[in-house]
Amino acid sequence: MDEVRMLGLFAGTTTDPFGELLLRALADPGPSAVRIDLCQVPEDLPAHADPGTSPLPPQVQKLRALVADTHALLIVLPEADGPLPRPWSTALNWLGWPSTDSPLPALPTAVLTTDAATSPPSSFTPAEELLTIARCNLVGPRTVVPSAARTLRPQPDGRVQVTDPGVMMRLLLHIHRTAAAARATARNPGPQQ
Repeated sequence: MDEVRMLGLFAGTTTDPFGELLLRALADPGPSAVRIDLCQVPEDLPAHADPGTSPLPPQVQKLRALVADTHALLIVLPEADGPLPRPWSTALNWLGWPSTDSPLPALPTAVLTTDAATSPPSSFTPAEELLTIARCNLVGPRTVVPSAARTLRPQPDGRVQVTDPGVMMRLLLHIHRTAAAARATARNPGPQQ
């Protein structure tokens, strides 16, 4: 595999004001031999329910197809001790269940979190718990971007700079470990769109 394609999922700015910024910082210009495509978690996903024999909602089918068509997954969400924000809990539940045709099992997945403060992170997030239950290949531990408002700086040319070299090094190491897991599993996603 020459290039590892990663799908970077983030929530809208009302849920996480830093998620898209972090993925933009990582995607442009991006680590060598890794392409990061950005995708906002749809805000209009219906509440998760056991679909039984009925087809999955179209938005869920589209999100599952995007995840199935990638070598690895980057999930960026706010660092929090409480429950997952609604867009994330809904999206992760739909991606993992029903487990038939779920794109998550064995998919190399990295969790990155943004924190507005400098508080120490909790040991395990609800997102990591859901991903583990869905049997994805969780590449961890997660990388926390502390003081995200200071660490992620939008530039006039549209790029985003990570101002803390130590944080950037941890992020790049995490991405390269995730890419190595994708190469090792040799996941062959569907044709590129």
